[in-house]
Parts: sequence; C-alpha cells; structure tokens
Amino acid sequence: MTTKRLFRRPKHTEDVLGEITSGASTTDEVAEGLGNSRKTAMNKIHDGVILGLVNREDGHLSVTEDSRRVVQLQDLTPLREAFEELPGVSKLLNQIQDDSMTFEEAGRLISFETKSGAAAEDTFRSYGSVYAHWISYLDLGTRSDGVLASSPEQVSVETEPLENPRGANCPRVAPEKVFELLPRISRADSREDLEASTEMSTKTVEKTLSTCYALGIADYTRTGPVVTDRGRELQQSSIGNRKSILADELLQIPLVQAFCEELQTGGSVRKL
Repeated sequence: MTTKRLFRRPKHTEDVLGEITSGASTTDEVAEGLGNSRKTAMNKIHDGVILGLVNREDGHLSVTEDSRRVVQLQDLTPLREAFEELPGVSKLLNQIQDDSMTFEEAGRLISFETKSGAAAEDTFRSYGSVYAHWISYLDLGTRSDGVLASSPEQVSVETEPLENPRGANCPRVAPEKVFELLPRISRADSREDLEASTEMSTKTVEKTLSTCYALGIADYTRTGPVVTDRGRELQQSSIGNRKSILADELLQIPLVQAFCEELQTGGSVRKL
C-alpha cells in the first residue's frame, strides 16, 4: 500500500511533473532526465502519485489534466486542493491558525496521521520540514527558523533571512568529517547501515549528515540519506577543486552570506 505521506519538498514534485509532461513515461526516463538514481526518482515520483497528479500503472507514468495546469499554466489550485486532502494536513492547518508550532511538532502530527513508524526526533523534524515547505509554497502559511505558522506575525521575522532551506543554518562539523562520511553514504542502504559502517558516534553522524544536507551534497529520503550530484562531484574532485566546491556551497547558506556581508562592511558579526 502506498504511504500517503509526502517525502520531498515541492520543487522535486515540480521537476517530476515537468519531466513526465515533456514525455518521460517510465521511472528510468524520469531518473535520467533529473540526473538522479532510479531509487531517488521513485521517491520523487511518489509525491506526485499521492497528490493525484501522476498516474502510475504497470510501470507506465502519465500526468493528469490538473498536472498540466500546474506545469503549463502555473496554476497551483489543483496542487493546493490535493495537498489539503492528504492525511493530517487539515489538522495541521487548523492548529497553526491558533498558534505557531515547531517543525518537530508538525512532524509528530503528520507521523501519527499517516501511521508512520517514526520514533526519532530528527525524523519528526524532517517530516515537519517537508510539510512546512509545502505549506509555504502553496501560500497556506509561513515558515521561519524551524517554526511553522499561519502568518509572519506569529514568528520572529528577524531569523527569516538566515534560514537555510536545504537544512542546517551552518556547518556543524569540520570538513574532515564530511569527507569521511560522504563515501559511506554512497555505499549505505539505510541510516542504520551508515551508522554501522563508521566509528563516529550517533550524534556525530547526525551532525555530519545535517552539514551535508546544508551544503547540498546529500539529501534526505524515506529510506535514508543519499549523495546528490553535487556530492558525487565533490567526491571525484581534486583537493583544490574540493575547496572551491565547498566554498561555493557555503556561500549558498544565508547565515554564511550574512556573515561575509557584515565582515565586508566592517560591521559586527555578534548580532548574527
């Protein structure tokens, strides 16, 4: 039975709908078009299926008329209506009308409503982050620094410019830890396999994964972390190019951008 829980942020569904609308009709074709592994593509296709925008039958994929409206007319109404019908979403939207909630609290609600087997705090936060991005994307609420609310007035707007949509707001481990764990992510089939393959503590693995997500070199999936195309490029590069890639990705993190801007203008970084 298909899990009625969204696995990915809306950008991934946009990409999948675009590929299938353009002619991709199998998972392998979608994977090739997106530059993803077949396993990653399957996870991304899943969200379009449970939203009723992608038909999947005997391995053949096609889009609905509503999907074409989303892609070609940029009309998010069908997407918004389908999202609101998913398990737990109406309760989530009702709750944030009264008060803001953390990503972890949102994830716990979604986990319960979708009958997930999750029990770890970081998993709840991951669930909540995915749904917070959907709610923000569909203009059903707002998110800021790990908090979900119905309007910006419910949360502090001061942290909004420093939020990193890819993950943590700043690197949490030294580069050596990232380089140590990255090849192991490629070989592991699950989070459990990953932890078993290294002598790092569970907490250090969590911090290193969080850093990899923040840098865009790894991504979170239902079955465990996976290395992104950028991560594979990093692995295959020389030491000099590795530094350049990490510098480029660091500058995509809003907190790092703000830090550099403050230094360039002679300001104080203490307020960051």
